[in-house]
Amino acid sequence: MAKRIVLAEDHPLILSSLSNLLVAEPDIEIVASCSDGIKALEAATALRPDVAVLDVRMPGLTGLEVAERLKEAAPEVGVLLMTTFEERSTILSALGIGVRGFALKDIEPAAFIAAIRGVAAGLIAYHACVAPYLAAAEGQREGDIDEEAVERYGLTASDLRIVGYIVKGMSNKEIADADRCSEGTVKNRVSSILSKTGLQARTQIAVRAIKEGLV
Repeated sequence: MAKRIVLAEDHPLILSSLSNLLVAEPDIEIVASCSDGIKALEAATALRPDVAVLDVRMPGLTGLEVAERLKEAAPEVGVLLMTTFEERSTILSALGIGVRGFALKDIEPAAFIAAIRGVAAGLIAYHACVAPYLAAAEGQREGDIDEEAVERYGLTASDLRIVGYIVKGMSNKEIADADRCSEGTVKNRVSSILSKTGLQARTQIAVRAIKEGLV
């Protein structure tokens, strides 16, 4: 069965090039092509593709915002983010959301197609630029938590547990299952953490946690 793809890119020439590349593959089917984040979110939510290939910088909603919303609305959809620039904040946010794929736009065509197939199969397909951040995050998870940062934000042990789940890219439902509580309880805890840290989105929680040693 062909792997169903939603393709989102706001530059017409790049969108056309990617489409032409993928339609030549017999095991890949493009079910929607979009030029902005809002349409990409609508298409991926309605069509439930195997993979949503998202440009990081798009009008309406960014690729990161689409990926974060899909995590809750359609967690079965694999996300492959594409970007021109190797930016620390973008990589940390992508890891915080838990996307399966991350690629730079200078990727070789064969590697791009392989990444799509990998993400569709439930595998991780990260560009090499992500490796140092993965290593740093894993090192912090296994190391000492910054007690000063914990005290500064007034985080409880329960808060830190939720933060750890968020850093792993888990959805509210996945957190609820792991923590043996309701999704409503998880939402309330996340809201509390946002209030304590002065942040506005769960992706920011993940970035702050990795930067400040909260996990």
